[in-house]
Amino acid sequence: MTKCPRCFSSLTTDDAVAWVDRDPAEVTVDPVASAYAGREVRMGRVKVARRNEWSGSWPPVPDRACDPACPVCHFVLPQHWYYGSATCITMAGARATGKTVYIAVLIKQLQRFAARLNREVFPANDETVRRFRDEYETPLFTERGILQPTPRASLHGSYQHDPLIFNLGEWAGRRRYLVIRDVAGEDLEAADVGGVAWEFFSRADAVLFMFDPLCVGEVANQLRDLVPPPSSLGGDPRQVLHTMTNLIGNGSPKLAVILSKFDALQALSAVEASAWGQVMGQLGAAYNRDPSLLARGYDENDGQGLHEEVRSLLTKLDAGPALTTMVNPVTGHQYEHRFFAVSALGASPEGEKLSDRGISPFRVTDPVRWVLAADNVMMDGA
Repeated sequence: MTKCPRCFSSLTTDDAVAWVDRDPAEVTVDPVASAYAGREVRMGRVKVARRNEWSGSWPPVPDRACDPACPVCHFVLPQHWYYGSATCITMAGARATGKTVYIAVLIKQLQRFAARLNREVFPANDETVRRFRDEYETPLFTERGILQPTPRASLHGSYQHDPLIFNLGEWAGRRRYLVIRDVAGEDLEAADVGGVAWEFFSRADAVLFMFDPLCVGEVANQLRDLVPPPSSLGGDPRQVLHTMTNLIGNGSPKLAVILSKFDALQALSAVEASAWGQVMGQLGAAYNRDPSLLARGYDENDGQGLHEEVRSLLTKLDAGPALTTMVNPVTGHQYEHRFFAVSALGASPEGEKLSDRGISPFRVTDPVRWVLAADNVMMDGA
């Protein structure tokens, strides 16, 4: 069984399949695909076959060149999608928390890690090739600039409508994919969300929630002379968390709570005679070391230690009980969750350009490798 990369619905050929002509004679607006995409989608006619209504052999075989499609939302699937398994992740957080930069650096770091295990990580469809190159890779790694915020879903041409899909290769005898949906922080701050286009939150395997410490006044004040001031700050992360948990509803994704831009907090170790300086100056703390690219799999013991340390930091940052307890307000049950500390860049940008020190990621792969480890993916020997 796998999942649809757009709506995150579980997919199996046991009950229903769908397909669309690869070279359709006519292209029209598809109301189902448009509803789930949150924008107008024009495509060939999607044919859906349901087993309890089908009179021929199962599964049906199209009589012309076709691409598989999701029978729920009509998203056109990569070829051979049903032969693999997808781990579907949603990125959430307020504006300017660094979600888009994080994705760009994450993929590069996963590619480096996979190479150490003689594996590859690469885009699974042409749309991901184009989007990752144009919206993430080139602006950051070639132009050395700061990525633009994810555009709101309501804007024409917004690229967050479509998922990023990466092929992770074969693990434990099965082809594995990583699907990432990048959600605009402005949408989550405004709570202007709802309907089928947002149901993927409740079906996600994991939600990565990013918390920007620079939103905390006490921290920002102490950092004033240590790091360049951010060009913009997002809204209240507690409001975003409220919106996110409402979207999850009765769902039960894993939640990775990520203290982002962690290099800024690490800079506080230079503030003498301050409580934050003493906290961040603990050289033996897990949040001051990064074994992630040295280990040949996710280190559960290291992850547990970091989890407890970051929980304490979030309490000190006055993140609020909703964030530190992670109880689903709909079901009353605690999410399966873990706390992380990451820095995608390793140093604060200087205006609209990267620091002269370049890109030095810190623990960027930890959250995703924690999620994948449950299925023995990205683990040496799998």
